[in-house]
Amino acid sequence: MEGSDRNTIPDAKLVALLAQGNRVAFNQVYDRYWKRLYGYAFNILRCPGLTEDVLQDVFLKIWENREITKITMLETYLFSATRNKAISLIRKTKFTDFQEKLIESLSLPPKAEQQLQWHDLKKEIELATDYLPPRCKEIFHMSRFEQLSIVEISENLGISNRSVENQLSLALKHLRKYLNKSSLIIFFTTIFSLLG
Repeated sequence: MEGSDRNTIPDAKLVALLAQGNRVAFNQVYDRYWKRLYGYAFNILRCPGLTEDVLQDVFLKIWENREITKITMLETYLFSATRNKAISLIRKTKFTDFQEKLIESLSLPPKAEQQLQWHDLKKEIELATDYLPPRCKEIFHMSRFEQLSIVEISENLGISNRSVENQLSLALKHLRKYLNKSSLIIFFTTIFSLLG
């Protein structure tokens, strides 16, 4: 990784390099996210010293646990770890009713929160689809998670468009029964916003 090339390396590649003990990748993660995480933690703690302590601990844990921590979405992971560490720090000290309300109202940045919601929902959907017939499950995954069109799925599997549509309809009916109403709303709104 040299010079300006480092700025274009995707997060997933940085995570893979980090897991191998690559210090340059770690420094790139640090440089890419430090400023935003500092602003986020400072909004919670309102203290420069405590904010720096939290971030130092977050990045130290990432480095120390690089071989065992499974990070699928780096940005979401970093903001979640920062939020949790800041909240833990506040809870170790005496805090006012105002701070308690602040803790309860804390949320991730919209994009990170949406990714986290989608990640959790995807797991729930994968569990639900385990009860589908194998071909129906395969078609659903190709459509919703691989973003293939009905025509593409039809060509890949050597079946008619109508068969694909029927299988997708069957899968969605099953999901309506399996998932609660709020999960369904999140599923349909999130999938379109992530694809859009």
